[in-house]
Amino acid sequence: MIELKDYQQAQLLLEKHGIFVAPSEVHGTISGILACGLNIDEKEYLGLLSDVFNDGQGFGVELKVFLAELYKLVVEHFNDPEYAFEVYLPQEDEALIDQANALVAWVSGFLLGFGLKQKDYGKLSADVKEVISDFSEITKLDTHFDDTEEDKQAFHEVVEYIRVSALLCFAEMGREQGDASTSKTVH
Repeated sequence: MIELKDYQQAQLLLEKHGIFVAPSEVHGTISGILACGLNIDEKEYLGLLSDVFNDGQGFGVELKVFLAELYKLVVEHFNDPEYAFEVYLPQEDEALIDQANALVAWVSGFLLGFGLKQKDYGKLSADVKEVISDFSEITKLDTHFDDTEEDKQAFHEVVEYIRVSALLCFAEMGREQGDASTSKTVH
């Protein structure tokens, strides 16, 4: 199983290549692209990410490798029967406010990725529409948390809701798209 790069290392790698967004936002964007049912090849998702995060300019080799690993990881975790998918956030020993800001960035990225390819909102199930609506509200979340046990618990509950919601979107749309494209190639 592919492992996620250390969050701080990922942040430094992105910044080294002039990409000034949180690693969580990149992970969220890839997750949103895949959750809306998009089966895409390397050139297409790298092109989408380049358009969004790098003004359409290509990525350096080191960054392409990182993005390819991240993409493969999200695919692997979305398809894992044990529901291994996790929201990519800073380590738990980081300040809760940093984790909360990264979570909001992840959700914003998810909505961005989902919106890049999902053009027919009317065809979404009621559950997926509710997820998108909830995620929109989460992007407005006040990220000022105290490092109390109560705030930590509330934060972890929001993270779990987001994780399960992303899996729901993928289960409803991602797998369906994959099955449809497989059946098309059989003919």
